[in-house]
Amino acid sequence: MVLTWKWELVTYLWIAGIAGGAYLAAFLMNLFSRGKNELLPKVAMFLGVPLVLLGSLLLVVDLGEQLRAWHLFTRFLPESPMSMGSWILLLYALIGIVMIALWWAKSFEPGEVRLTVLSGVASVIRPAARALGVLGWINLVLAVLLITYTGVLLSATNQPLWGGILLLPALFVVSAIATGTALLVLVMRTGFGRVVDILFGGEGEPVPGEVLHTMGMSSLILGIIEVVVLIGYLGWLAFFSTPAAASALAVLLTGSMSFLFWGGVVLLGLFIPLVLELASVRGKEALVGSMLASAALVILGGFFLRAAVLLGGQMM
Repeated sequence: MVLTWKWELVTYLWIAGIAGGAYLAAFLMNLFSRGKNELLPKVAMFLGVPLVLLGSLLLVVDLGEQLRAWHLFTRFLPESPMSMGSWILLLYALIGIVMIALWWAKSFEPGEVRLTVLSGVASVIRPAARALGVLGWINLVLAVLLITYTGVLLSATNQPLWGGILLLPALFVVSAIATGTALLVLVMRTGFGRVVDILFGGEGEPVPGEVLHTMGMSSLILGIIEVVVLIGYLGWLAFFSTPAAASALAVLLTGSMSFLFWGGVVLLGLFIPLVLELASVRGKEALVGSMLASAALVILGGFFLRAAVLLGGQMM
């Protein structure tokens, strides 16, 4: 069977979802804490921009005619996943680069001299830092589009495993936020967040336990929600969708994608992380390894989920 969308697109969906989900989770955690977690959006954007740039490269590779990739930006086609993805990635990355530059410029105090050239550049662009609030909200909208548009477009097709299933976009969204939050957990737990803090003029102090506990609880809640949405998605296919969709479900549960689904999505991506997260949120510092292992498995499970759904949907 010839697959139209292959592993390049699966990987793109995975890393783009992580990038968008990480920024969405970081933005909301900082918003609801009234600015006490302002490092999280910086970390999410610092990691997210390279991820979306890599995603753009994978889209170009998936086209098959790389030298004609620039044609994607000559027009906007909402019905085309390639066109939608390309424009969202481009805008998200460009605004993200501007935000990183403005955060960096703010780290230079007026009149401070580190390196003459760098401090001079910072003094020129520092006044524009007042736009960071607006840019942050714009990229929040783009992050939401980044993690939702593919699920919406897939559900609008006539493929039995995708078409007409409203819970498919919800499944992709929850998975993206879960994997993005897991990336934040890995980064903040391993100390890379302190490095980013120093780059943006901070003191590089350890992340408060309250922040880590919030991220752990968020991961646990997101994991539970993802299980519920996944069950709803499978139930819809089995009982409320078309007969062809019920047959397509067999591809996931007992067919060619069953090992990837049960072993990768359910066991490694959901069940084991939930067990580890339940242990971690009890607040015992000795269980930090469980939190890291859980985050890594959630990220891997996000890849397996997209592979099983995207590739399985083309096997009917």
